[in-house]
Amino acid sequence: MLGRAAGLLLCLILAAGCAGVVPPALQKEITPGLTLAQVRQAPAAHQDQTVLWGGRIIRAVNKPNGTLIEVLALPLDAQDRPQNSYDSPGRFIVSMAGFLDPEIYHHGREVTVVGRIVGVQALPVGEVNYDYVLLRGREVKLWDRRPEYQRLYPAPFWGPLPGAVYPYWYYRPYYWW
Repeated sequence: MLGRAAGLLLCLILAAGCAGVVPPALQKEITPGLTLAQVRQAPAAHQDQTVLWGGRIIRAVNKPNGTLIEVLALPLDAQDRPQNSYDSPGRFIVSMAGFLDPEIYHHGREVTVVGRIVGVQALPVGEVNYDYVLLRGREVKLWDRRPEYQRLYPAPFWGPLPGAVYPYWYYRPYYWW
């Protein structure tokens, strides 16, 4: 009996760890498979639909009515986290109610957003106008930074003595001079 209870507890913990970033109430409202390109081509047809998109923050700007987050869209993985790639279908802007600190929501951070499509607006990017899809944000998930993977051993560089590998050991007489 104790083994069965422990197994059930383990399953519950694993299921909680695999839960998505979208609250169950919002999950029902999301239009699955709706892409940024589809919305940009026919904004009136997709007005007021709810989408789940994500990407890297380009910038966040606070306004009197809330915060605007400009996002470089990226495909989402199985956990609804933006994939670590540069294969982007474009940019979108999310307006969130309230103040979001731009030092926390800064350039390069990854976000997943649930938002309602408001429309498409041409705004300048450099000297060119770009058609941004505008979302009214309902939920935003700011992801932790990805760990930086470092090689345990650098590419081999052999020192002056056989068997000496730089930088872990380097033979140099009078190294203190």
